[in-house]
Amino acid sequence: MFDKKVGAVEAPVAETKSPAPAIATKPEISETQLTLASGANVEKLLIGFGADKTTSCEISKAFSKYVPNKSLKSGLVFNVTYIRDEKGLEIKSFSAQPSYDKKVVVSKNNKEYVAKEEVIKLTPVVHVFEGSVNSSFYSAALRAGVPSKFIQEAVEVLSYVVNFQHGIQAGASFKILCEGLSNEKGQIVKIKQLRCVTLQSGGQEHKLFAFNQGGKTRFFNTKGESVVRSLLQTPLNASRLQVTSGFGMRRHPIMGYSKQHKGVDFGAPIGTPVLAAGEGKIIAAGWSGGYGNRVHIRHAGGYETVYAHLKCINKNIKPGALVSQRQIIGAVGMTGMTTGPHLHFEVIQAKRHINPMKVQSLPTVKLTGIALKKFESLKSTVQGEMMNFVRTKAVTIL
Repeated sequence: MFDKKVGAVEAPVAETKSPAPAIATKPEISETQLTLASGANVEKLLIGFGADKTTSCEISKAFSKYVPNKSLKSGLVFNVTYIRDEKGLEIKSFSAQPSYDKKVVVSKNNKEYVAKEEVIKLTPVVHVFEGSVNSSFYSAALRAGVPSKFIQEAVEVLSYVVNFQHGIQAGASFKILCEGLSNEKGQIVKIKQLRCVTLQSGGQEHKLFAFNQGGKTRFFNTKGESVVRSLLQTPLNASRLQVTSGFGMRRHPIMGYSKQHKGVDFGAPIGTPVLAAGEGKIIAAGWSGGYGNRVHIRHAGGYETVYAHLKCINKNIKPGALVSQRQIIGAVGMTGMTTGPHLHFEVIQAKRHINPMKVQSLPTVKLTGIALKKFESLKSTVQGEMMNFVRTKAVTIL
């Protein structure tokens, strides 16, 4: 018989467990954006990102099916989804929007990269740009977000009814209504057409409407009269001129005594294109003493115009030649008796010199009948759009 020890405790038997199997983690997909540098292409872009040459070449080849390398523009943004792990870099998808209405997506399909083109759904909209002029209409319109192409068009249209040098006062307000296209986010991505320009300055308001007649779009005032006049007041690009000497008596800068100044001097950089103020026939073109290189044009209605101190005269501007309004006839220079580069511009009516800034020439077209009724309907629609427009999204021109 064995004695049992008091207080003795039997040691528990340790339970052994087999280690849990490791759970495989799925590689995480990341996203980033890559911007194409000047002179680069898709292959170089991806190699710089860390992709191997084979993958980079395959994606580049697939993408170029819709956007050839020669069509690539620096600054184009690519959206990339990828996996980067110990095995290296795997590109899952590669996409970009080379134009406002199309997107190209390259993705992996059965171990090869395939590209497809997606059409972006766009909605026709109207957009009103508005602002006030402090010093320059052009810079004010740029600040308001108007694309430069449409500022030039607005300047050209307004130049028929406004003297840009003296006719726009500080604080003048403007509105420019355009047709555009917006994407699904409500952003305007394309401005298609200028439809209306309004300018209010010094108690005067000008409203000009685009109207299609016979397949050609022209601008008309509220009365249905074409803004295009038989003569321009300013035969230069209105954004590049400055009146340096007006019409009338003045002290001659070279001769030193007072005499009648028969025209207006527009200061502008040498080489600035000079435009024919109206359609007509060339009377003279060539050297003319103190005038330097000079062009003389005869127009309808008893009008004649003179352009002097030109740097050069276009080779097709010869006596007897016919010219159209706004046709380039030469360039600003400082030939003849002049102290600096400028255009000397004269207007003659019935053999008498008149002030070019006060020429009241007739509109080239005045709507009547059915055309006028259609114009009145369009004008009413546009004015309603102008009044009811609510600014929502910023313009994002691609």
